[in-house]
Amino acid sequence: MATTMHRLQISIPEWQAQYLASRARRDGVSIAEIIRRLVARESKAVDDESSAESLMQLAGLAEDHGELIHGKPVSESPELYLTGTATKVGQSGRSE
Repeated sequence: MATTMHRLQISIPEWQAQYLASRARRDGVSIAEIIRRLVARESKAVDDESSAESLMQLAGLAEDHGELIHGKPVSESPELYLTGTATKVGQSGRSE
């Protein structure tokens, strides 16, 4: 599938132009290709960062404030919650 290109003219400091020219020579590609790669990498990094932020926003949404079994959370004793045979103990510590 062909990509439609947009022609863009920019002004950059001399040191950036020198860096791009040096990098293009080193990689054997055009300066335009170097810029496309840098933009693609930055775009992916921003997308990955957004995904991580989205996951962090989900953290805590699934908190379970239900009853504990023998006063232990599922993270400490998953077998108690998987068998379903233990007597549930509320946060007060009394059997229910």
